[in-house]
Amino acid sequence: MSSKNMVVSFLNVGQGDATHIVFPNGEHMLVDINLDRKNGGIDVIQYLEDVLPKNGKKKPQLAVFVNTHPHDDHLRGIGELAERVDIKEVWHAGHELESDKGARPSYDEFLALLKAKGDDAMQLVAKSDAFRTVGDATVHVYRPSRGVKKKMSDTDQEQVVHDECAVLKLTYGGTSILLTGDSNLGAWKSIVKHYGGDLQAHVLSASHHGSRTFYKAATEDDEAYTEHLDAIAPETVVISVGADNPHDHPHTDMRKEYESRASVLHTADNLTVVATVSAEGAVTLAHGDADFQDTYQLPAPDDEKQSAAKCASAAAPAAATLTSRTRLGDVSKTA
Repeated sequence: MSSKNMVVSFLNVGQGDATHIVFPNGEHMLVDINLDRKNGGIDVIQYLEDVLPKNGKKKPQLAVFVNTHPHDDHLRGIGELAERVDIKEVWHAGHELESDKGARPSYDEFLALLKAKGDDAMQLVAKSDAFRTVGDATVHVYRPSRGVKKKMSDTDQEQVVHDECAVLKLTYGGTSILLTGDSNLGAWKSIVKHYGGDLQAHVLSASHHGSRTFYKAATEDDEAYTEHLDAIAPETVVISVGADNPHDHPHTDMRKEYESRASVLHTADNLTVVATVSAEGAVTLAHGDADFQDTYQLPAPDDEKQSAAKCASAAAPAAATLTSRTRLGDVSKTA
């Protein structure tokens, strides 16, 4: 039996998302990217340059970049990433936004990347069987059911993009980690209808930075929908969120709902959160320490000084273990 692990790092990128996965076979995937100087985010690209393999190439090699949906806080920095890292494949939700050229710079850069990748740019489509097997790990796709291809108002466009945001489940050793992007209530009612019995995950990456749109229509007083949380039954919820963000994420009611069901970690408080899954399905949760944060901290917008020198020896988070548990029902020993 393989002794290799799957390592999923929920990077502290301020108000946005970026999740780095190292599969047991050594392949690397990045789900979304955000370079956020205003909210204390790390330099995702420098971090990747330090940890990605080169395999004899000039540039570091990233097997897959996944975009859950083309909003700035999930795409900011994609142009620079494409320049500095060799991306083999791009997976995306198929959204085609209506916008004037230059109005959405990150989206324009992403479109350029899709064009450059050609046949190596693949649209995600929800289906019951595995979208991709990576060594002994699998990637399932529960959303999108379709892409945004019709002309609509900016307001409608944002709503539909969240309705059809990509939702992925990574499974290894019988243990799963669910990545939800900014998927909303409408998406989850559909997902539960079609895949409710297959959603259980040990770790849930909270949708939309802890927004209540995951389980309520709009306001705190709206009726809560929780069938998806019952089906997922997470032991740990990770919220990728910036401190003092303008959207009040995580919303108080949503945070309390998560806390009533699971341990909750916030990147704003816990910095980069790392989930390590063993071949036997045991999960170890840890967080990056202050040295890791300092090494990759992006300079503030008004800071003309360059960020501290990056060193490869600090590339992996010096993880301080938070908790170590086996998957529910798994009698194997925790790593």
